[in-house]
Amino acid sequence: MPKRTAVVLHGGPGGGLQRKQLRHFDLTKWRVILFDQRGCGKSTPLYSIHKNTTWDLVADIEKLREAIGVEKWTVFGGSWGSTLALAYAAKHLKHVDALVVRGIYLGESRENDWLYKEGGASSLYPEEWARFSAVATARKSTAAVATVAGTKSRKNLTATYRRLLQSKDRKTRRKAAAAWWGWESAISFLVPKPDDTKPSEVESLAILENHYFSHNCWLKPGQLLAAAKRIPASVPVHIVQGRYDLVCAPASAYALAQAVPHAHLTFTLAGHAGSEKPTAAALRKATDSLL
Repeated sequence: MPKRTAVVLHGGPGGGLQRKQLRHFDLTKWRVILFDQRGCGKSTPLYSIHKNTTWDLVADIEKLREAIGVEKWTVFGGSWGSTLALAYAAKHLKHVDALVVRGIYLGESRENDWLYKEGGASSLYPEEWARFSAVATARKSTAAVATVAGTKSRKNLTATYRRLLQSKDRKTRRKAAAAWWGWESAISFLVPKPDDTKPSEVESLAILENHYFSHNCWLKPGQLLAAAKRIPASVPVHIVQGRYDLVCAPASAYALAQAVPHAHLTFTLAGHAGSEKPTAAALRKATDSLL
C-alpha cells in the first residue's frame, strides 16, 4: 500500500525544519516532506528578506509538490506554519487532502498586538516583558517596568525592533535578535524551560518574524478565515491548540473552528510549543486518524 504524503511547514517565520516533527507521524505509513523556508536553515541567502513574503513561500510549496510528483498531500503546520498552511490551502485547495494545524496564527493585527504591545501577554509575564521592552527603549529594565505599570504610552514594539534588527551595527542587531526571541521563547511553554535555540536560528527567527509581522504577513484582515470557509467537508481539518498558549492565543483556533464547521478542535493542557506532551500526543492522534 503506497504511503500517504504530508508536507510539514515549520514555524517562525524563520524557525527552520526540525526532524523531531517526524514524531507526529507513523513513518511506516507516511512519506513526510520537511524543508527550510526562505532565509533560514540551509536555504540561501540566510536571513534574506528580499522576495520573502507569504505568497513567495506558498509558491515554493506548490513547486515542491510538483517536483515530488504528488497530486494531493496533507498539509501540516504549527504556529506560523498554521498560517502558511491556511494560505497554501486558500490558493491550492484542490491539492490538499487534509489539514493538520496547531497553535493557530491568522496574521491579524490583534494577534500581533497581543504579543508585542503592552496589555496582552505582557500582563502574564511582566518581568520578561520588561526585558523585552527595555531593549526597544534602550533603557534599563527598571524603566521598562514603569512602562508595564502604565506610566508611558503603550505601543506595538514591532516597528522599533525592525529598526534595531536592520541596523548596520552587528552588535545592535544581535542584541535585538536575542531580546526578540528571548521574549517569545520565555512564554512558549506551560512550564517555562531554558532556551536552547542556536544563535544563528535566533537571528533568523527574529529577523524574519519581524519582517513578516511588520507587513501583516501580506494578508488582508479576515483573509484566511474567509478562505477557510470554502474548505469542503471532504477535506478533514484537525486543529490542535494549547489551552494556555500565550504566543498564539486560543481565540484564533476557536475562530478557525467556527469558520470550518467540520473541523475537529482539540484543546490541550499545554502552552504554545508543539513538543509539549499533550499537544504532541494530540497531533499524532490526528495524523493516525487520517490513515
